[in-house]
Amino acid sequence: MIHSRMYFEDLYRHNSDPWGYDSHWYEARKRQICLALLTRPRYPKVLEVGCSNGHLSIHLAQRAEQLLCIDVSECAVQLASERLQEFEHVVVENRKIPEDYSVQKFDLILISEMAYYLSANELHQFIEKLKHSLNDDGEILCCHWRHEIQDFELNAEQVHQAFQQHFPFHHYLSLNDPDFMIDVWTANTSSLAQQEKLR
Repeated sequence: MIHSRMYFEDLYRHNSDPWGYDSHWYEARKRQICLALLTRPRYPKVLEVGCSNGHLSIHLAQRAEQLLCIDVSECAVQLASERLQEFEHVVVENRKIPEDYSVQKFDLILISEMAYYLSANELHQFIEKLKHSLNDDGEILCCHWRHEIQDFELNAEQVHQAFQQHFPFHHYLSLNDPDFMIDVWTANTSSLAQQEKLR
């Protein structure tokens, strides 16, 4: 398995947007789907794991009272920091998962297309930390590319199966696009309609 930090630094050294997050309709659509699947309009405290150049972060910033964005790449952190500089309630930090993940309580944790870059052991360590990271009404949204990821140990299905198997949270929904998969887990077992007393 290749070293993920060096892999990403090399990618960003040659291209500030290596996956075309800011140029492809595919990416814009996927962002809007992720945002639409969140169960609340705003969150007090949000964590985005794998923020890249801040393409999704700027949308999350508008729905969070506090937003912490983390990425393994120093180049990505610099790009995201520049994009998000107008938001005083946003912090962007260079952290490697799972070793640099310190357990805090969040109302939303968004994990987008980064967990399959971990080894199986690292994923297990990350899950163990995530188990203790949600407030009572918190939720976790995970989104991953369904196609092959070369040179890494895991794929989207393996990652989401591991989350489903080990999370103590309520599995709220799944969305299976031909190209990506999204799952949402919530600490609260009630549906949104139940919470708003619509049923």
